[in-house]
Amino acid sequence: MEPLEHQAVRLMVYRMVVVFTFFLSALAVQAFVGGESFLRPFYYLIAFILALNLLHLVLFLTARTLRARPLFLYLQILGDILGVTLLCFLTGGFASLFTFLYQVLIVVGGYLLKRRGAFVVASLDALLFGLLCVSLLYGWIDPSRLGAEFPFDPPTAESAFHALVAHYVGFYLVAALMGLVSGRFETARRALGEAEMDLRRARMFTEQLVSSLAWGVITTDAGGTVTFSNPAGMRLLGETLPAGWILADRLRAMGYEGPSPFPEEGAGEREVEIALPEGRHLGLVVAHLRSGASPVGYLVLVRDQTEVVGLREELALKDRLLAVGTMAADIAHEIKNPLGSISGAAQMLAKRYAAGTQEGDLFKIIEEESRRLSEILNNFMRYVKPPPLQKVSLDLRSLASDVVTLFKSDPECARSLTVEADLPEGPVPVMGDPDRLRQALWNLLQNARKAVPGKGRIRVALTLEGLNAILDVEDDGVGMRQDEIQSYFHPFRHGFRKGLGLGLTVVHQVAQEHDGRVVIRSVYGSGTQCRLILPAEPPHA
Repeated sequence: MEPLEHQAVRLMVYRMVVVFTFFLSALAVQAFVGGESFLRPFYYLIAFILALNLLHLVLFLTARTLRARPLFLYLQILGDILGVTLLCFLTGGFASLFTFLYQVLIVVGGYLLKRRGAFVVASLDALLFGLLCVSLLYGWIDPSRLGAEFPFDPPTAESAFHALVAHYVGFYLVAALMGLVSGRFETARRALGEAEMDLRRARMFTEQLVSSLAWGVITTDAGGTVTFSNPAGMRLLGETLPAGWILADRLRAMGYEGPSPFPEEGAGEREVEIALPEGRHLGLVVAHLRSGASPVGYLVLVRDQTEVVGLREELALKDRLLAVGTMAADIAHEIKNPLGSISGAAQMLAKRYAAGTQEGDLFKIIEEESRRLSEILNNFMRYVKPPPLQKVSLDLRSLASDVVTLFKSDPECARSLTVEADLPEGPVPVMGDPDRLRQALWNLLQNARKAVPGKGRIRVALTLEGLNAILDVEDDGVGMRQDEIQSYFHPFRHGFRKGLGLGLTVVHQVAQEHDGRVVIRSVYGSGTQCRLILPAEPPHA
């Protein structure tokens, strides 16, 4: 229902309460004191008001348009004024003790219909009270004819004039006062409504914010009993109720065996970490919850720390690996010097013996294994301690052509492999470190050679697509399974019998250093394509 309809219903209900109060009071007086004749006016008034209220109810139920308008309230109050006028007529005229009810109706009109309502009701009071005074003065009506036994003296013109002036002044003074009060009341009511809306919005926003947090937000009383928990807090701690459970008991049930999670008085916040059996980790931050300067409980923030703990352990592992890698690089550097001497000595000694002799073959093996070990050490040192980048503008086509030519000149490659180079005619400018890019392409070619068990084909292609330079190295070798592709660039992955497993890791490292990436496509048994994608240098204007 609309606000005016609510007011109309309330006015009818309050009227019935007043009428039945009058009725019960009259019955009580008649039963204990007597004087039925003096109570007859009240019974007339009760019957009149009940009839009017019934008429109002019928109008309310049938006239839907009327009941939503202020006119319906004015009609009800007019009926009440008629009832008060009838009561005054039966109980002494304008000298009746009940003329104060006119002012009461002005207050009701001002409350329901604001300032205008107060003055309209005051005017209606003045009109009907004036008719009552004039009718009694000229004898148009007589209370005694209706059996009223209240004392009644016919009024004089002077007394009627004084009564009219006094009541009219009273009516409009009450209306003016009620208009002032109702205006201020309306202003206060509107401000209160706006404050209530703001409070409701703030509370709704706070509830939505707290409910949407991935962190658990929990409050407890001073004894540790939970008074509020958002959905994340209940989920993280395995509870189904937002309040009423004891936090310390729940933490112990989850495996926490440390001291009390609540900080002592005067202390700051306390951090608690719980390792759950299934490998999850929870982090709690517990602080005092205060009202002014007095602590009233605790505020608890709960967070799933599983990823944080994992990253922490991973960083610790990387630190350990870095220390081990640095030490291994130093050891590798110390090994390279005598290894070079061994390789050089083997080459000189091999010249003293003819090829095919046992001694010559042994020195050849020493030379080849020394070279292989030197390559392994070089890759390892480039991975552990990569040299600082020296980026310059270079032609990737020319660089790729040089590396492919060098690769073709390897006698082992020339005997068993067909190497194709599909390079563009024009330059492909990129910004990069020439040595690091040569090393990356050389590692890709060496890996392709190892993937071809016997005779086979390796194709190197370079294209320029949009803002990227794309360098493909394809082979028709053994290929890889899907699980092998996923670990393709992991360090120390032994994809082949020989090598340390760092060649392709260095390729991935070089690609990242140049803001590029490496994409692998492979079919097991059919071959592999390694695509190195690098940002091309924009052409100069």
